[in-house]
Amino acid sequence: MTKERQLRKQEEIRSIILGAARDIIEKEGIKGLSIRKITNAIEYSPAIIYHYFKDKNEIIETIVEEGYIRILNSLTVVERNEKQPEKEIKEVFSNYIKAALDNRDEYMTVMLNDDPILKQRTTILKKGISKSSKTMALLSETIKRGVEQGRFSECDVELTAQVMWTSAFGLIMKLMIEKDIAEDQINALIETHFKTLFSGIMIRKEEL
Repeated sequence: MTKERQLRKQEEIRSIILGAARDIIEKEGIKGLSIRKITNAIEYSPAIIYHYFKDKNEIIETIVEEGYIRILNSLTVVERNEKQPEKEIKEVFSNYIKAALDNRDEYMTVMLNDDPILKQRTTILKKGISKSSKTMALLSETIKRGVEQGRFSECDVELTAQVMWTSAFGLIMKLMIEKDIAEDQINALIETHFKTLFSGIMIRKEEL
């Protein structure tokens, strides 16, 4: 077997292991995952699985990384809007919401789980999170820019970022739970969501 074919075979086996793990997590949750259940599902020996992954936790971390990173990558394609930070925030969250809906299973597995491994990736509500989370740091910085430009009211930047994030999370969850919502209705909900949200922080002319 050539080296190239060997690498392809290794990648195939790795994907099979991760696919079986995802199926188990989807049905039984993170706590239901075990090496034994994976081996039963794909009929590989534990030794083969341990050849590709150190332990169960590494499998979980890999699934989280691959699934959730796809969603977070949607945030990085938005260009910085110097003059209208609210439009930048809206575009970032619109992309995030749609990416989450396109990766429904991964999003729900990650976000609706209190497993410590996953919480390390998804925690946003603790004080000081904008110093350790790149996404929260980005959002906080954009809000701060809006305050400094006189477009947003004075506020606790991090708390405002946290509330924005959780409000978007609530919309995502309802869209996922109710399912089969028409695309035009999804777009209308997103549009109205941010129109309502920004009405609370945008400085009105009479305030100037």
